[in-house]
Amino acid sequence: MKYTHIVFDVDGTLLNNEEVVLLSLRDVVREILSKDMPLDDLRFALGIPSDNTLVKLGIENLDCVNQLWQKFYANYANSNMIFDGIAECLQQLNEKGYILGIITSKTTAEYQNEFAPLGLAHYFDVVICADDTVNHKPHSEPMMKFLERANAEAKSTLYIGDTVYDMHCAQGASVDFALALWGCKKPEGILATYRLSTPLDVVVL
Repeated sequence: MKYTHIVFDVDGTLLNNEEVVLLSLRDVVREILSKDMPLDDLRFALGIPSDNTLVKLGIENLDCVNQLWQKFYANYANSNMIFDGIAECLQQLNEKGYILGIITSKTTAEYQNEFAPLGLAHYFDVVICADDTVNHKPHSEPMMKFLERANAEAKSTLYIGDTVYDMHCAQGASVDFALALWGCKKPEGILATYRLSTPLDVVVL
């Protein structure tokens, strides 16, 4: 592999938590807006920061409502799962000497509460969360921030994600993008240097 740095998205790439995100968001909408929304109508929230989601729903008092969302998320957290093959993939990449990173639309608090307890955080040298940048995915700023913190070159970095937001974040910084088909719900129209069927496909690039 020509890369020295391999960067992962979290939701839908490392963490299989789509249902948890959508169910907890539905609870927020019921509580704050007093209406029921089909889960399909909330799928726009997947892959963008929680503040952006709430703004799109017309919800104010973001700090307060995000705390409520975290409470509802915790009610479903037992359903969170790491995708099959991720742990083995990270272990093998680590053993091969790759520098691993994360770029996520989660805030630092969300990352610490929702992902770190699952036991894989120690593999990652640099983590870029939503509150580390002014602009968020699909903007390239999170990737530029990663390159700066990791002292990495774009040509030696690969970003692995499951959405068009991840694709634009990588490509805007001239970083190669790999589509995680194991978590991607709508691969049509997403341009990628690699289309990976399983996490272990990363190891043999």
